[in-house]
Amino acid sequence: MHCLDNDSDRKLGERWERQFCLLAAGMGKVFTPMQIGRDKSAQAWTKNKDDSWSHWTLPDITVWTSPGEHHEIKHKAPTNNGRFGLEVYRFNALLIFMNITNQQVLYTIHNHALNGGRDNTDSHIEHWFTASISDLDNKWNYIQQNGVSWINGTKKANIPIYYWNISFWKPLKDYWITVAETIDEVYF
Repeated sequence: MHCLDNDSDRKLGERWERQFCLLAAGMGKVFTPMQIGRDKSAQAWTKNKDDSWSHWTLPDITVWTSPGEHHEIKHKAPTNNGRFGLEVYRFNALLIFMNITNQQVLYTIHNHALNGGRDNTDSHIEHWFTASISDLDNKWNYIQQNGVSWINGTKKANIPIYYWNISFWKPLKDYWITVAETIDEVYF
């Protein structure tokens, strides 16, 4: 169950961000964990034409290894209907970041239903799945209007959440193998 204790939810999220980093390191990736060890989320900023500022929360992990990719990491199981969800405000921030940077932004999930449950600490790459934000855009099949989420450390109700069928997510290992093969074809 999520949204019971912000500190424990953050610690759990950080644990799985670290597990993702270990997998990335094992695949020879160069990366930066953007959120680990921070009290507030890492932000991307831009100055607008009217001299005001806009900012967005960065994805959790940036993989610098070519061609580069940004991952929003979650530790969750699919709903009973076989869906994964993400708050609308968070999805929109990822979509804006993707469109501004023209870089690959992914929603990457450690599916703990395959791992013995939320509190099991074992990590296996076979339990990790990823989907491109561009592939998810306008493809949600359900919007929950009354979700609950932590926003700026405060539990908030009535937060809209998008849900997608889990078929949009592909194994992370397969994604990374495909990226490596594509790079080899282009550069070697």
